[in-house]
Amino acid sequence: MKTLDEIDRKLIALLQDNARLSAVALAKAVGLSRSSVQERLQRLEAAGVIEQYTVRLGSGGDPLQAWLLLRYADGFSCDDVMPSLTALPQVQQVYSVAGEIDLVVLVRADTPGQLADLRETIAMLKGVDDVTTLTVLRTTLNRG
Repeated sequence: MKTLDEIDRKLIALLQDNARLSAVALAKAVGLSRSSVQERLQRLEAAGVIEQYTVRLGSGGDPLQAWLLLRYADGFSCDDVMPSLTALPQVQQVYSVAGEIDLVVLVRADTPGQLADLRETIAMLKGVDDVTTLTVLRTTLNRG
């Protein structure tokens, strides 16, 4: 795929802000015809730049979110811990990272008590040595 130009970047930014914008609205915002915008979107999709159109929940009744920083117990690895994490519906994202921490896990819970219970459940998983909890107080930027 050719390099993204300014119009491609603007289309992506508009869709990140509101994935429900119509091709007509996008065309008006970037100063192109509807068909030109549709062609660009198809090209961006085919190249894997745009993977999916999705819904991001608003702030009404936001669940609590926390990042859990996990360290493996001696002799354990990602392959040992991931099946147990995958089985927990509150686990939203898991990143394997380098450094003192082995996994960064984004979790959601409805109440502080549920978050505490989830944290304890994860801390007790086979292969997990330590869990540090970073509770999200406020989202100040979300581009994903």
